[in-house]
Amino acid sequence: MPARWWATLALTVRIYSHRRVCSYDPRASAAGSATSHTSSTTALDYAQEPDNPFPAVFFLDSALFHRSVNSLPDSTFTLDPDIQAFVGNVFEDKAFVSSYFTFTHPWIPFLSKKLFMERVLNPLAAPKSSSTLFVAAMKLLATPPCNGDARKPVYHMIKAALLRAEKSNVLHFRIFQVMIFVALYELGHAIYPAAYLTIGSCLRYGSAMGINNTVETRDHPESQSHIEAEERRRTWWAAILLDRFMNLGCAERACLFRDPSSNSILPMDDGLWEQGGDIDFRGHLLSSPPTETMGRYCLTAQAAVLLGRVFRNIHDDPDIEGFHENEARALESTLVALTNVSLQEGRFRGIGVCSPTTVCFSARLLLHDEERYPKHNFTNIADHFALQNIEGEIAAHMLRLASSLSATGRCGAEETSPFCMDAMYRSGIVYARRYKEAQLQEDLHAFETIKAGLKVISGRWKAADSYVGMLAAREITGIL
Repeated sequence: MPARWWATLALTVRIYSHRRVCSYDPRASAAGSATSHTSSTTALDYAQEPDNPFPAVFFLDSALFHRSVNSLPDSTFTLDPDIQAFVGNVFEDKAFVSSYFTFTHPWIPFLSKKLFMERVLNPLAAPKSSSTLFVAAMKLLATPPCNGDARKPVYHMIKAALLRAEKSNVLHFRIFQVMIFVALYELGHAIYPAAYLTIGSCLRYGSAMGINNTVETRDHPESQSHIEAEERRRTWWAAILLDRFMNLGCAERACLFRDPSSNSILPMDDGLWEQGGDIDFRGHLLSSPPTETMGRYCLTAQAAVLLGRVFRNIHDDPDIEGFHENEARALESTLVALTNVSLQEGRFRGIGVCSPTTVCFSARLLLHDEERYPKHNFTNIADHFALQNIEGEIAAHMLRLASSLSATGRCGAEETSPFCMDAMYRSGIVYARRYKEAQLQEDLHAFETIKAGLKVISGRWKAADSYVGMLAAREITGIL
């Protein structure tokens, strides 16, 4: 694939000379029952404004802020006691930590395990509300919901704690990561519209902290190590991925943050990242052609950008005749190239169908979907049989994944990314449409296998139940 395709991807001022910890009315901690998530919101109602108001100059005149104040006041916030109870003694019971790094971390490795163990779980570290909330959000994400209910009280308490942190003027990197955890949880369990709104808040919060700039430059403050800078970069890529993936079901909505530039810095190789060494690794740029040695997360970031390009192709209305068709052809070629590399990388690392592959599948299916993409002149991109081949190829991959999940059961679902569910759902539609047209039993069997695979995934991610319900609705109504 020519490298040129990858090049396209790519106030009233008060100055505070001292810092004070914000305090709250005693009623805030006493209000409500400690066993109900409503106590968190009750406490919010009584919370006083922080002693140190947030310096508005930070947003109104950033140049003046950096040349005068140059730092934000140290702010803290209170946590519901039930959040601490949910976290428990992490020095003795770290099963959820092991579960997170075994099953979740591999497909979205934005967190530095080294820094987490040294600075968050370290018993010598001073207790911080942000660290406790961080651990609680990690445990929430790592723990499959019991009895099919993802909206459990601790979820509401964590959401309330994020609101309390905002009210307390807290702008902290760990809080940004908490928001990523919560957004992943909501997306994986189909908690809407909360998931959509949380992802938007993530992007705004990270942008306010300047985390978005970490993908555009290798420079970082002297107080930051290379591994800290890389963790910030990887966390921003996680936010970009969530933003792009969120819109797959409603392609008419625009992505909330602009595409990274062709010179944006991709995540470093996952193997080097897991070693945890503080090395200045000169990672790949977004314009770099993909290779299987880049690592899964690097390829996932590229797939997220290409998905964003597909959305832009949908929303843009250029005056140049034939622009949509030419760009769509380029996107299709680039997505195919990235898919092939991702499949090779998966085989090299012993992974079947991994996140970058399924994101590419979703992007290609969207690019050629007349139902979701009505203004496109599809006959100029690919003829009917070519479109069938594209759909069939992707559906066959997802059918194999569904068959594998059905065979392995819950064990296979534990390490499954929620980013595979859209492609599996769309593949189910392909088989249902084929069966309606040709009445071949193999297509009906494939359709049922896809549903069975999603049912297995629902043991880990409740959103899969919604996809099964939508497939049933399409089958019954004939909306295929």
